Amino acid sequence: MSVHRTSFFLTCAGLLLGCASLHPLAVSDSWAVAQTPGDATYMINGTAFTLNGGQASVEYFPGAASKTVVKILGEPASGDLDGDGVTDAAVLLVETTGGSGTFYHVAAALNQNGNFVGTRAVFLGDRIAPRQLVIRHGILIIDYAERRPGESMATPPSLDASKYLVAREKQLVEIKLDEGEVIAAGEVVIGHEVRSFTPCGAGVAAWLIGTSTALVTMQASYHLNMSDASPYAPLLMVLTGQPVDRPVEGFGSDYPAGFYATTLVHSLPGASCSP
Repeated sequence: MSVHRTSFFLTCAGLLLGCASLHPLAVSDSWAVAQTPGDATYMINGTAFTLNGGQASVEYFPGAASKTVVKILGEPASGDLDGDGVTDAAVLLVETTGGSGTFYHVAAALNQNGNFVGTRAVFLGDRIAPRQLVIRHGILIIDYAERRPGESMATPPSLDASKYLVAREKQLVEIKLDEGEVIAAGEVVIGHEVRSFTPCGAGVAAWLIGTSTALVTMQASYHLNMSDASPYAPLLMVLTGQPVDRPVEGFGSDYPAGFYATTLVHSLPGASCSP
């Protein structure tokens, strides 16, 4: 039996790296900390921009008619990105350079002892249409519309796109997905005769396929984090993989579907599927 993929689906992910550009003058030489995400320092194409009230404006050279302006669009998203139990932020940055382009980036502002430290920004595109920026289960999700290959900049963006990012060593890293894969958060239970994954919102458990490349890592994380928990207690994990048919025999044959896990993104002890 197959399982409907959207029940496991959180969003797709991809990463497009920004191109190199001229480095404007008068930017911060240090990686500053700030009391708000709107005053943090973010790195764009190798240049650090320290915002003031959500915006920075700098010149390419003294007296230049055009300036590079970087500003936060909309309200920052909030949530714990680095697993330390405190609320971080994600920001959508818009960069204009005096030309026709309007370049969109996403970055994180990590909360360290009450101060926010910005990360390197991830490039999204030129003149895209942002739709949603959220932090869910320790993952930064940005949904937007872009143009189809070959479409001119005069064409309104209409192609759905998303990026899925996780904080690693105080920077944002893309969660890569192979064709057909999804990324999902859900409750994992591992024990004698049990090896289940119940994606958040799915309502039913899937059997974790024994040949899953992430299974050994998942088992180690489960036993480490649940050593003091009652038997068969669930542990929230974020996984990449794909829904597959259930096994035809064994304990897994009693489940309505299977899930082949390729990566354990992270485990979240004490967390649940509820926002």
